[in-house]
Amino acid sequence: MKVLAAALLLAAAPCRAGQDALRVCDDVVEPISLDPMKEFSEKYQMIVQQIFDGLVRFDLEGRIEPALAESWRWLDDKTVEFKLRRGVKFHNGEPFTAEAVRFSLEKLTDPKTGFPGAGFLGSIAGVEAVDAATVRIKTKFPDGILIHRLAGLAPIMPPRYIAERGAEYFGKHPVGTGAFRFVNWEPGRRIALEANQEWWFKGHPKFKRLEFLFLPTERQTQGLLDGSVDIVTELPGTDTMKVMKSGVAKIVKKESFYTIGSSVNISTGPLSDKRVRQALNYAINKEELVRYDLLGNGKPLGSFSMAGELGHDPALKPYAYDPRKAKRLLKEAGYADGLRLKVVVKAQGERAMQIIAKQLEKVGIRLDLHKTTDATVIHDIQSQTWDFTFGGCPDPLLHTFFLDFIFLSSGSPYSIHKNAAFDQLLQKMVSTVDPQQQNRAGMELDRYVHEEALGVFTYQRIKTYGVRNGVQFVPSVTGMPYFYLSAVK
Repeated sequence: MKVLAAALLLAAAPCRAGQDALRVCDDVVEPISLDPMKEFSEKYQMIVQQIFDGLVRFDLEGRIEPALAESWRWLDDKTVEFKLRRGVKFHNGEPFTAEAVRFSLEKLTDPKTGFPGAGFLGSIAGVEAVDAATVRIKTKFPDGILIHRLAGLAPIMPPRYIAERGAEYFGKHPVGTGAFRFVNWEPGRRIALEANQEWWFKGHPKFKRLEFLFLPTERQTQGLLDGSVDIVTELPGTDTMKVMKSGVAKIVKKESFYTIGSSVNISTGPLSDKRVRQALNYAINKEELVRYDLLGNGKPLGSFSMAGELGHDPALKPYAYDPRKAKRLLKEAGYADGLRLKVVVKAQGERAMQIIAKQLEKVGIRLDLHKTTDATVIHDIQSQTWDFTFGGCPDPLLHTFFLDFIFLSSGSPYSIHKNAAFDQLLQKMVSTVDPQQQNRAGMELDRYVHEEALGVFTYQRIKTYGVRNGVQFVPSVTGMPYFYLSAVK
């Protein structure tokens, strides 16, 4: 609570006249759409969550708190009832009611909608609008992480506006109930939002305008130093010292639930052999990776899970750097002369992949790399056969379920991993309602992922932001902050 209280005090700082805009660089590629039903990536979600609210949300340290729902209670092990805030309106004036909740959740879970993250909400069996301020959600099975799902992945949308304007228009002119209203979209340059003066969280935001700028990586730090950018959310480690010495900007760090991970094809090709998967991990010098990719701002991992997430096994240790053992395993698997692997790499993992590729070459593993972005990653993954995928990913659910699902579940659009045993262990964890039993089931899954080497394990990132002097910014443990808690002097 101390961290949240501090953030609220920071947000209360007054804005200086004429300096009422916060300009953020979070990605180099603009979204395809701002329709929550069409997007499902870290960078686009950053923008979407400024415009839309869910029933519940995470605070800065990952605790669940009320949002559009003031309270909730379980009626039985498969039914939860929410009491909604009264008097809330969408940005276009449309009233927020239980019908909007029913509409939104049914749209997000309907296969016809094509929401890429529908699998994460797949436990929802039905939604009932009891009255204007009461809604009940029924699940297909006892779902121990339903509230986490709703906090991270279920924005509420305006049914009347979408019916009148259509989905395509909605994607370019989004309307929510959130802290910021959509203003305009300059293709290739920026998306501009303005403070929602009628937001239910009274007194916030404290500044008038929020802009997301789309600049090449090499221009983002320069923008921070010349004053055209206020926050760079992906500050390269190599620019840290330049910012620290600038006198006009500072470094803000936050240990976040963020890793660079992979989905591995265990059905065909070399990685169907566990020994080859283990060799990959033994061939990676994680300490060197953290040092050169993050300038020390990270911690090596033994799986995809991180300390603080429910289901993390603290006893797991990262695979040791042992190139001799890697070569021995490759020889045992029939690859004494080495092998080539075909890999699709998302932009946020490109630098790490370049370092890893050089390390793998030393044991005879060569990579054919195909680069992709948040805008094209799902299409690229599904359009060809790969040996593994590679890219950065936060945990918006603050639970080991998310990263395990997104990289390894047969139901994930980002996964090329088909493994019935894994899917069964994942379902066992999710269906366990008691937190202690769920944590034990999660640790069982965590050990399985590690022991079977079901991914290329890297690091937990200590996220580094470049922040202009005069801007007060408190990052979130998810790595995807709510900017209404910021202030501009």
